[in-house]
Amino acid sequence: MSSNNQKIEYCTCKKCSSITTELGEWGYWDVCCDCGKRLEDGFHYYNHYDGEDHYDIDLY
Repeated sequence: MSSNNQKIEYCTCKKCSSITTELGEWGYWDVCCDCGKRLEDGFHYYNHYDGEDHYDIDLY
């Protein structure tokens, strides 16, 4: 998605027969195996655990 003008198309299948994942730098997407498109609410951030306490304010 190199261009800001490029619109992401999400899955519109009524029911996915199965789901796989697409890995990214900060998390992963759920992807429909039927159409190959991302699920609209399917982004999951990776858990960040390095043995230290982090506050949400550090994320911004």
